[in-house]
Amino acid sequence: MKDKQHTAWHVIEQTTLTDASPWLKVIQEHIQLPNGVEIPDYFRILMPDYVMIFALTPEQQVVTVSHYKHGPQVVSLELPAGYIDPNDSDPLATAKRELQEETGMVSNTWRILGRFFIDGNRGCGWMHGFLAQNATLQHSQTLEKTELLTMQLIPLNELKALWLEGKVQNVAASALIGMALARLNY
Repeated sequence: MKDKQHTAWHVIEQTTLTDASPWLKVIQEHIQLPNGVEIPDYFRILMPDYVMIFALTPEQQVVTVSHYKHGPQVVSLELPAGYIDPNDSDPLATAKRELQEETGMVSNTWRILGRFFIDGNRGCGWMHGFLAQNATLQHSQTLEKTELLTMQLIPLNELKALWLEGKVQNVAASALIGMALARLNY
């Protein structure tokens, strides 16, 4: 028997407050919980899904990118990532393309680490995390004009230390590093 507490909420009314597609849509919903309680002003943020890649070279170096992130206004150490095109239903194909475009790296061994949401209350899209092993430099970067990033290879043990020290501040990158380290039994 399905637990009434864990059934989907009923949307009575939905209003779009901001539509900055394809990047962001803010909606306000009047919802009814399974117990009958109504919330007239529940806000959700709709954003596109994206991929993030923990890529490891045969020499046990992790492919990372550093770039300025204007939201938190910091230079951030992260993993290669990119939005999934709405017309592309294959996150793995997007991950392979993003790794090559942002870093010039190619991998022949891919494993999905999972699909994760960042904010369970507001939405904000899903992150599809991948582990790419045996990554090698095959191309030069092909960055978009808005991508101002630096690729660097960091030895696995050094990245783990940076991660444990809280130097990876992007929550999705931090979570994916933890997942990859666990999967690698490192």
